[in-house]
Amino acid sequence: SAELYKKQILEIIQKQTGLIILPEDMEIKNYIVYLKSSPAVKNKVFIYKNKILDGIKISIPTKIVDIK
Repeated sequence: SAELYKKQILEIIQKQTGLIILPEDMEIKNYIVYLKSSPAVKNKVFIYKNKILDGIKISIPTKIVDIK
């Protein structure tokens, strides 16, 4: 389910960046993860974007193509 994927994606982001993002600050739409958070948080996620996407590819059966 989408909620389970969300939780897994947030765990991957936390593992890669050390950031804790709340489920309500994240939305998955058209295979893209949208983050509703501060520019500082988004910058850090962007720096680790490829690692995060790789982690998602490995552990989650749903397709995620980008993080914004």
